[in-house]
Amino acid sequence: MQTEYSVNGAAASPKNSMGRDIGVLALLLIIYNLISRYMIYPFYYVSYRFFAGEFTGSWNKVVEYFNDHRELNDSTTFQMTANIVITVFSAAITLLIARCSGISVRSYLKPSQQGGKTGLKWMPSCFVFNMISSTIIAYFTNFLNSMGVSVPSSDFSIKQPSVLAVVMQFAYVIVLAPVFEEIIYRGLIIKVISPYSKTGAVLVSALSFGLMHGNIPQAASAFCTGVIYAVIALKCGSIFPTVIIHSLNNMLVNSPELLGALGINNSSAAISTIEIIVALIGFLVWFVDYKFMKYEPETDSRITTAAVKKVMTHPMIIVYFSLLLFFIIRAIILANAG
Repeated sequence: MQTEYSVNGAAASPKNSMGRDIGVLALLLIIYNLISRYMIYPFYYVSYRFFAGEFTGSWNKVVEYFNDHRELNDSTTFQMTANIVITVFSAAITLLIARCSGISVRSYLKPSQQGGKTGLKWMPSCFVFNMISSTIIAYFTNFLNSMGVSVPSSDFSIKQPSVLAVVMQFAYVIVLAPVFEEIIYRGLIIKVISPYSKTGAVLVSALSFGLMHGNIPQAASAFCTGVIYAVIALKCGSIFPTVIIHSLNNMLVNSPELLGALGINNSSAAISTIEIIVALIGFLVWFVDYKFMKYEPETDSRITTAAVKKVMTHPMIIVYFSLLLFFIIRAIILANAG
């Protein structure tokens, strides 16, 4: 009889190890999201010290300073610097705690030639799903807006265009965000849950990736592509392909903004042509090799259903998703207040 192992390699009861490991994972995800959200406060304190030349313990004074310097606060360079610092710090702390808990995602970080080929091959199909889901949700949000309900969304337009602003946005949106988001939302989640339920790992990964964006438009499209990302990472045993897909997708979507900020304003026709070609390739790859997306879940459907149920109804997982939903709902309420 095969021995059951927990995610950190110690022999354990399947039931006990599953509950413990998923509980630790959920706690890590909660820590990551809370640090990502509230690290902005120490960042502003440090920024105040840097720009104002003095230290203050008064948050009201910090707010007043940056309200008086809206040009600085709203600039893409400043905002992208904040995103980079917060993302790197949040991921580093989370992965350090994970390592101390006996969880390592190192095995999912190894690059390979085959992984690179897989990423390049499936990027067009992921782009298609991203565009389709984004278009559908755009109709939904436009309908809500017509009914007087404001739906918050992220704004990645480059303000106060400069070479530095473009470099900072490129570094965050196309390099750092794909790497760290794949480590957390694919590597960490799949590493912990897949030994117990591959389907559960895909669902938690996709839902986490969608809801962590904090707004409905991004959440919907990120969930759809997140399912494909998770299956690819699961099949390959690596996030290397999904980092490539994620990065190239972000590059293609953000290229008009990046090029426009550099003064290249006649690129829209070329970018549209590239998008059409990529979409056609995506449809072709999907219909020719759709079987790649099939993975072998647990052989017994009853075991599969029971395992998924245990994963999705774990108290800490429920707390985690409730927290993400709370932030989305609060953002909607605040956007429509007054």
